[in-house]
Amino acid sequence: MNFSEPLKREDNRYKLLVLLLCSFALTACTASNSQAPVPPSPSEIEGRRDSVDRPGRPYESRSLITGIGIERHYLLRLPAGFEQDSCADVIFDFHGAGSTAEKEFRYSGFAPLADREGIILVYPDANKKYPDQNHGLASYWDGAWEANLRERDYDIDFILELVESVKNEYCTQDLFATGMSAGGDMVSALACLLHTPFMSFAPVTYRYYNVEECSGAGPRPLLSFQGDADRIVPIEGFDEPWFDPPMMEVMRRWAVHNECDTESLAQRINSEVVRYYWRNCEAETEWYLMEGGGHVWPGVTSTSGDREESQEISASELIWDFFKH
Repeated sequence: MNFSEPLKREDNRYKLLVLLLCSFALTACTASNSQAPVPPSPSEIEGRRDSVDRPGRPYESRSLITGIGIERHYLLRLPAGFEQDSCADVIFDFHGAGSTAEKEFRYSGFAPLADREGIILVYPDANKKYPDQNHGLASYWDGAWEANLRERDYDIDFILELVESVKNEYCTQDLFATGMSAGGDMVSALACLLHTPFMSFAPVTYRYYNVEECSGAGPRPLLSFQGDADRIVPIEGFDEPWFDPPMMEVMRRWAVHNECDTESLAQRINSEVVRYYWRNCEAETEWYLMEGGGHVWPGVTSTSGDREESQEISASELIWDFFKH
């Protein structure tokens, strides 16, 4: 007699009962030999949008399926009173390492300016992860620290596809790119593209310029901000492992790239801010140095107690002035 057959039948009945109970309870039960769930179609993903009318969420949270089949997330905010058939400029704002699109939306504070000027705001979300100091996982832009466009293809392609998606949905005018820290590195990488969709660039507290990668790109208007008390991206540059040059050298390279005069000029804005700029450029090149300023977006209140704030200027207002100039 084969005693295993009754046991198998009982086991099958048990499995069937569990599956039925799970189905009625609307819980996710999956047998060990079940197939992986079928991913949603692009049309389904495109339909996933949180309403802009939700309290405390004055934007749409969206998803996009990239050309390589990965679901990526971003926020989109339309200015107050925006009509679907209106045309508008668009600012893409990239968050720093360990941050998110939502945090960047609240941090950089473009919303009031966008309502006043009629600007569409887009906040892409990075989805690469690295271990943070609290033993969790924090997000960063692919290749943002490696300073290598080949490593950035994963995110660069996503951004280019996102640009096309926004342009297909809305009547867009000029597109601009800004970002904080590692997000600023991504902005610089986008400026180095041979055929970039963006008109002007404003990285904040960043340090990225690769002569070889940028040599094929034309002049790019670029505005930057840096604090001399920044302990995360020090103004003096890095030794190992990145060997990044001092910030003034980074800006000098951009000035050479933009075919400016060799020497920079300095303009003291107030007791804490100096503006450096170059003349006779094919594309404007400027750098604001915040004396005593830390790793922050100038003009906002830092959420970190160990960072020196810089309240003497508003980076967001200066960025828009630079973009529309």
